[in-house]
Order: sequence, then structure tokens, then C-alpha cells
Amino acid sequence: MCRGMADSNNVVLGVLAGRPRGVEWDNLVQEVTEVLHEARRQCGMDGHHHTHRRGTYASVHAGISMGGDKQRVIDNLLADKRVYRILNFANSAFQVFAPKLHRYYKATLDRICESDPTLKRNSPGNSFAAATFNLGPQTFTRPHLDHLNLPWGWCAITALGAFNHTRCGQVVLWNLKKIIEFPCAATIFIPSAVAEHSNLAVDSGEERLSITQYTAGALFRWVESGNRLLRDLDKAMRADIETNGRARWEIGIAMLSTTLDLLTPFGPSVPQ
Repeated sequence: MCRGMADSNNVVLGVLAGRPRGVEWDNLVQEVTEVLHEARRQCGMDGHHHTHRRGTYASVHAGISMGGDKQRVIDNLLADKRVYRILNFANSAFQVFAPKLHRYYKATLDRICESDPTLKRNSPGNSFAAATFNLGPQTFTRPHLDHLNLPWGWCAITALGAFNHTRCGQVVLWNLKKIIEFPCAATIFIPSAVAEHSNLAVDSGEERLSITQYTAGALFRWVESGNRLLRDLDKAMRADIETNGRARWEIGIAMLSTTLDLLTPFGPSVPQ
């Protein structure tokens, strides 16, 4: 079941997008759960506490600028067709529920990849620039903001593992005052840069892992600055960017769908 979150102006701020139907998807999610468990073992993270800003659990990051000593494990994850299906289900749902925002993400990543052909997307056609594989085994996060992401953008989270979502593992959006049941195998979209969020711990004997997808706000700024860093712009251009935050915010909010858009048979009108 899909459920949306809208503000008083009927702007859709996030969506519990659900999951594909059928036992085949259940089986795929359980197989990917095992793939992530194996990735944790290959990274030497099994049986250790890994504490960071978001919580205490193991994780690895994949994206067009990522690398390091875990790159082989990351490459194996991204080469797995089952992982690919989960990544691209989220991308397809993003296109359905926020087509204008999706187009902005895709156009930005297209420009970045065109500027450097050595860069690779996490999966073909995907509009998100990066992903984090939260390897658990019991991933639960502290309240936090993903402040480096696009302020009006969405982060996709797919829950994996085996847990009773009616009793534990819920997503909490603190400043929106929402607690959302978030089942295993489902995907949710939230405005992670501005909505403080966390998820509740699962019970003893249960497991919860997840895959998140997102794009850093700096990538959008780099493209809009003519493929240059902010520090490389002349003073006038830099001042213009720094003083037009309100206008950029309003343009960004206009990229979100409204509830009426989603009730229209052919969805929101998307400029060509």
C-alpha cells in the first residue's frame, strides 16, 4: 500500500511507496539481505560495534566519487542483479511520485557523467548519485538530518531483513511529528535534509538492514555553476548564488508533486 505525506498546501513531502507484489520480491529481498550480511563479513565488520553520527551499525557507501579499501565489496554489490533491481525499483517509484524532481536529479547526474566518462552510475538509468548499504545486523539510527543532501530533495530508503514492522522498526520523522510503519521489502521517500528522522530498534532475534539512495546538494550546485566549485567562481557570481537561497528554495518546492497531481490519471504535467 502506498501512502503519501502532504503539507497544508497539499504538496507531497514524502511517500511510502510500498513494494512490488508477489512472493518473488520477498525471495529477492531475503537473498539481498544475505548478500549484505556477506558484505559485512568481507569488510571485517562482523561482531564489532561501528558507532558513527547516525547510529551503531556497519555501513559502506557507493557513488560516483567513492573508493577506498572496501571498493571490491562495493563493486560486487553493484554488480549483483538482485541489488540492481532494488535500486531501480526505488528509482522508478521516484519517477512516479515526483517526476519533476526526478527529472532534475537525472539531468544533474547526466551532466556530471558527461563531464567525466570515467564516472559510473550505481545502476544504469538511476537518477541517484550515491547509495549507502547499511549492513546491520540490526540497523537503527539516531535522530539526525542528512544536511549535505539537496534541501528539498528526497532520499530513498529500502528496508531489508526480517522483523515485525507493526511492533518495531518504524520510521520517526521528529519535526513532522510522524511515526510510520515501514515493512521489510518496502521503499520510503523522505526529505532527509530537512526532516529530522530515525528508525526504531528491532526486537532481539530480529534483523534489519537497509539501502539508502540520495544525491549530495553540492553536486547540483557544481552543475549549476558551470561544472565549477563555488570557490572557483568570481565574486559577483558567488554573491548571486549565496543571496538567492530563498528563490532557489521556491523553485525547488515547485518540483514536488501535489496530491491533485497524483490523483490525475496521467500524473503531474512535466515540462519537456
